[in-house]
Amino acid sequence: MTFRFPIKCTICNFESLVKVQAGFVKNSQVRIGCPSCGSLFKGELLQIPPNVSLIFDKAEPTDGENIPDDIPIIQISTELPIPKVSTEVIPNSLGYTLNPYMALTDFIPTETIALFTSKYLEFSSYKDKKIDALENIILLFQRQNYSLVLSETKKHFSNELSEIIKRLDDSQESCYYSISIILKNFILSAIPKNYEDSYTIRLLFKGTINKVQNEKKSLSHLKTELNNYCEIEREFISSCQILVEFIKNSPSYAPVIALSYIGFEEIFEKEYGITTFSFDELKENYLDSFELLARTSIIYLGFSNFAQYKDEGIFPSASKCDSLNRYFSLNNGLKKQVIENYPYLKKYYRFLLDSQMRNAIGHAKTEYFIHEQLIKYYPYTDLKKINQFKEKSLIDFAYHTFLMKLAVLDFVVFIGKWHYRMK
Repeated sequence: MTFRFPIKCTICNFESLVKVQAGFVKNSQVRIGCPSCGSLFKGELLQIPPNVSLIFDKAEPTDGENIPDDIPIIQISTELPIPKVSTEVIPNSLGYTLNPYMALTDFIPTETIALFTSKYLEFSSYKDKKIDALENIILLFQRQNYSLVLSETKKHFSNELSEIIKRLDDSQESCYYSISIILKNFILSAIPKNYEDSYTIRLLFKGTINKVQNEKKSLSHLKTELNNYCEIEREFISSCQILVEFIKNSPSYAPVIALSYIGFEEIFEKEYGITTFSFDELKENYLDSFELLARTSIIYLGFSNFAQYKDEGIFPSASKCDSLNRYFSLNNGLKKQVIENYPYLKKYYRFLLDSQMRNAIGHAKTEYFIHEQLIKYYPYTDLKKINQFKEKSLIDFAYHTFLMKLAVLDFVVFIGKWHYRMK
C-alpha cells in the first residue's frame, strides 16, 4: 500500500511529496535528502495497520491541499530497493510510481520478491524473540563464564543445536562453536543459500581449515602461533558484536538483503536508491568491518601456508613476504597484494579490502550528495592524481557493507569450527 506525505523543508522551505511503500517492515528509520538544499531528513516510519505515520527532524507536514502537478516526489520504500528508472508503469518516470514493487519487476521477478518476503518475515520474527538471549550469551562468553554460556545456549537455542547439543560442554572450545552456529543459523536464514555455497564453503572447506582438520596437534599449534598476531578471543567477540548490531539493525538492511536474491557479485550502480541509511551512518559501520577483516586475514593466510608447507610462516615466493611478522606490519594495500597469491583467498578479499575506498572514506576525502545518493571519493595521494575521483552510489556502498557483514560471519564460523575440531 502506498501513502502520501506532503512536507516542507524547515531549512529552505522547499515543498515536496513523499510517497511511501509500506508493508511488512513495521518500524524503520528513513534517511532522505531535500531536493532543493540537500539537507538530510532523518525520519521514523511507524506502521500501526491500517495507518502509517512518518515524522522528520528537518521537515514538517503541510496540509496537502492544492498540491501542484509538478511537485517533486521523493519515493520511499523500507522493504525493497527503489528503482531509479521505471519503464513498466510510467515511461521515463524516474521511479515516480504508485508502487515500487511494480517497478521492481523489471529487475527482480515477483516470485523472487515473494521468497525474500517470506524468509525476511521469518527472520524478523525470530530476531525479536531471540536477539536479547544471543546478546547475553556473548556477554557471558566475554566474561569467560563458560558454564552459563552453555546453560543459556541450551535454554534458548536447543532446537537449533539439537544435533550437536549432547557433544557440548562448558569448555571455551564448545562455547566458540555453539555461538558460531547460532549466529550462522540466525543470519543465513534471511539470505539465499548460494552465499554459503559461493563464499564460505570455498573458504572453509577447499582453501584452509579442512586441509588440517584431523590434526589436533597442528590446530593447537596454529592457535598458539597465530594468536601472537591476532588475539583470537578478542577478535571473535568483536566480530560477534558487529553481527549482533547487524541483526538488530536489520530493517535498515532489508533493501540490500533483497538485492542479494539477484546475486552476491552484482554491482547495482545507479539503478536503485535506498532510503533506510545515510552515508554517515554507514561509514563508521563500514570502517569497523574493514579493519576487523584486514586484521584477521592473517589467520586465513597462516592456515593456508600450513596446509601447503606445514609451516604457517612460509609464504609463496611470489608474494615478496617472508614471515607472519612481516605480513602483520604491512599496510592494508600491501596485505591485499600478498593475498593475491592465494587462489582461494584473492577473489574473496578483492572487494572486501578495497584500500582506495577505505582510505578515502576514512580520511574524509569524500563528498556525498544526499538527494542524488552519490558518493564521490578521492583515492589518490599522488599529487598528479590528487584531484581525480571515483563515484559510488549509496546503495552499492550499503550492499558492499552488507557483504562485509557476511564475511565477518565467515570469520566467526571459521573460529567455531577450528576450536570444535581441537576438542
